[in-house]
Amino acid sequence: MDTKLKPKADGLFAQWQAEHCALRQSMTVLSEWIALQSQKRVAQFQETVQKLNDLNSQLQTHFRKEDELCEQIRESCSSSTLEAEAVRRQSERDHADISNRLKHLIDRLQEARMEQDSWNHGVYELGLIMDVIEQHEEQESESVCCLLPRQTLKAK
Repeated sequence: MDTKLKPKADGLFAQWQAEHCALRQSMTVLSEWIALQSQKRVAQFQETVQKLNDLNSQLQTHFRKEDELCEQIRESCSSSTLEAEAVRRQSERDHADISNRLKHLIDRLQEARMEQDSWNHGVYELGLIMDVIEQHEEQESESVCCLLPRQTLKAK
């Protein structure tokens, strides 16, 4: 393996991991906030919608960065184009699905306003969406690891 590729791949993978940590941290903060809101007598629909819009914006930025990093990792590691293309296509599908589900939830919460059943259903659905995001991130990390040279992974 070209020794110039390993440091670049290591740096790109570190960026990848930092992106995932930042997203995980934001999701934890949101989950804790939602749990507090659920204990209140009147849920804060508008503030929740704003927080979900913020999450959606962060996800869109995160997805773009992931796409860029994945492409750079693929280029630096000279990974199989078939494997890299399969990872890219799956990520695109997952990103679109997550974005659509989150936008749909935001729309429903904007319409619901103060109905407790709507809040409970929205919180449940948000939990499902966050589970899907977490599963997606784990699978994507595994897929990216497959693109990295084995020497890079041994150093982790």
